[in-house]
Amino acid sequence: TEVIQGAGIFSQIKCNGCHVEKLKTGFSPVSALSYQDFFPYTDLLLHDMGSGLDDRYTEGTALTSEWRTAPLWGLGLSTQAQGGNYFLMHDGRATSIEQAIEMHGGEALQSKTLYSQLSHSEKSALIKFLKSL
Repeated sequence: TEVIQGAGIFSQIKCNGCHVEKLKTGFSPVSALSYQDFFPYTDLLLHDMGSGLDDRYTEGTALTSEWRTAPLWGLGLSTQAQGGNYFLMHDGRATSIEQAIEMHGGEALQSKTLYSQLSHSEKSALIKFLKSL
């Protein structure tokens, strides 16, 4: 299906370098929470996203162009909580998934470039995959 093709494209263009599919919890005194796999599509780390997303505001020791990788889980449902619209990136300035991808820079520039080289049908498959999360 297109969603499966899109998952392959997600890896092919290296989105999974930061938007890591699977993480594992550490020890918890609540056994049901210990060492559990979960699928947030993030590494929860800071990355330099380039000058285009630099808003000259910092939190803690992060540089003004550094942002924590946003989890992608629930992306397909986010419009249901946002009045039928997308408000993506750290400040909501991207109003579509495509626009959010195109705003990536810095450490994600290679993935953005590879995305721009995809055919229309490959981009469509990628977006269907992202909306399935």
